[in-house]
Formats: sequence, structure tokens, C-alpha cells
Amino acid sequence: MISKIVNLYEYFGLDKPENAEGNLEVLIPHTHPSQYYNCARPAVLVLPGGGYEYTSDREAEPVAFKFLAQGYSAFVLRYTCAPATYPVAFREAAMAMVYIRENYKEYDLMPDKVLAIGFSAGGHLCGCLATLTGDSVLDFLGDKKPLAKPDACGLMYPVITSTRKSHAGSINNISGGDEKLKEFLSLENRVTKDSVPAYIFATNMDACVPSKNALLMACAYEENGVPFTLHILEKGHHGLSVNDLTSDAPETLLEREPTSPANYNDWLPQIFTWLTERGFTIKAISKK
Repeated sequence: MISKIVNLYEYFGLDKPENAEGNLEVLIPHTHPSQYYNCARPAVLVLPGGGYEYTSDREAEPVAFKFLAQGYSAFVLRYTCAPATYPVAFREAAMAMVYIRENYKEYDLMPDKVLAIGFSAGGHLCGCLATLTGDSVLDFLGDKKPLAKPDACGLMYPVITSTRKSHAGSINNISGGDEKLKEFLSLENRVTKDSVPAYIFATNMDACVPSKNALLMACAYEENGVPFTLHILEKGHHGLSVNDLTSDAPETLLEREPTSPANYNDWLPQIFTWLTERGFTIKAISKK
């Protein structure tokens, strides 16, 4: 496996803001030499949550490992959080998307099959990639700007709205408290017919980021004719991640047990089925 960290500011020749992150973890499987073909793989960009205060380890590599097991190549972005505000993290996410596509030959990727998946506040950042890549804040990318738009997105118990039933902490952190920016970053109002198809997942008992966020995004998608699939479970607290020992301590899983139906992590087979239907499969290329 190829495993390395890429400083995106250095890669793009940009000055790195003070205390910025913008580091991309690259996880690329090797094709075993005994195989008679080379593989072109779909890719996933993982955007962990953390309220725009930090990037959660629980929603980083554990998620990447699940996609690696399905034949994907994985990239985990450690984006810059508060006190930095929009568009710092969004620019980093866009740079990550461009990096993935620009290096598709080196990593044996399918450049037109790149998923972005985000959790909680990372879901908001993923939603920005789904809806805002035409924003002038990405003009610094020049003619590479179209490469920043994913081919599909996963919005996992996402922060979406800045209105009723928002997650105030995430919205305040990304906006710096600016009311106009809060309104702009209420993503249900940014969806257009050109937004990215989405798999949307939430739980109705989530007291941190209410399922209203997912519902508002799904309604906006329906109104604009954008493909989506929506899954809302009755039970399940916030931050489920992959709900196993790679993301949670044994005692945490035991605490969830009384209200933990087997379908807590059914989102994994569901999203893989949805992606397969959209052409996200390994492509075998015969060796010459």
C-alpha cells in the first residue's frame, strides 16, 4: 500500500495560512503482482466531522479502511478549523479534489469516479463541494476549478442549515458569527440542478445535529431534480461513524447496545450499492 501525507499548500505552491492544516492522507492499495490485470479504482475523499473545531479521528481512517476493503483508493483530508472561517476549509477540500484527479495516472484511479463523503460538520463541508464549486472563492484554481466538483457525495448526519434546528456550534465556527455568511452557508438554499448526486444518512434521535438537516437537503434535491437517496433511522445517537471497534471503544459500543439495532452501520452496504449503480466499480485493465 502507498501511504503518505501531502501538504496541499505546498503542492499548489500557495502560502500556508498561520496554523492551517490542509494535509491530505493518501491510502492507495497495490495490485498484487500475480494478477493478470492492472486496476483503475474509484476514489473517496473522506471529510471527518468535529464541529469545525477539529477533525475527528473516529470519522477519518476508520471510514477510509471500509472503502479500501471495497477496492477504493482513499484520501483523508485534515482541513483547517476555527478560528479560521469560510472559505479556508472549502478551499482545502477543493484542492484535495483537484489533487486526486490530477494524479489519477500515478494512483491508477478513475478520474470520473471520485466520491466525497463527510460526517457532521464534515458533511457540511462535503455539501459545500456538492453545491458551491462555482463560487468565486475557488477562482484561484484557474482552469482546474471544474476538477473540484465530486462525482457523488455522501452526507452523513450532516450539518446543513443555519436556520431552525441547526447545529449552532458548527455554523458559528465556519461563519465566525457573520450573519450574512451564516445565511449563505445554509446549504439547502444553495442546491441547484447542477448539484452533485447524494447519499444522505441521519438518525431521528440525533440530539446534536437534528435529522431536519438531512430532510431539508433532501427536499432541496427533490425540488431541483438532483438524484439522491435518503435513509433516516428512528434510533441512533450522533456520531455513529462505522459503529465498530475501528471507530469506537468497546464500552461505547456496549452502551449503544440496548438501542443499537443491527442497521446502525447498514449505511455501508447501502452506499456501496448506490455507488455501484452509479458506476463506482474497479475497472480491470489487461497488462500489455
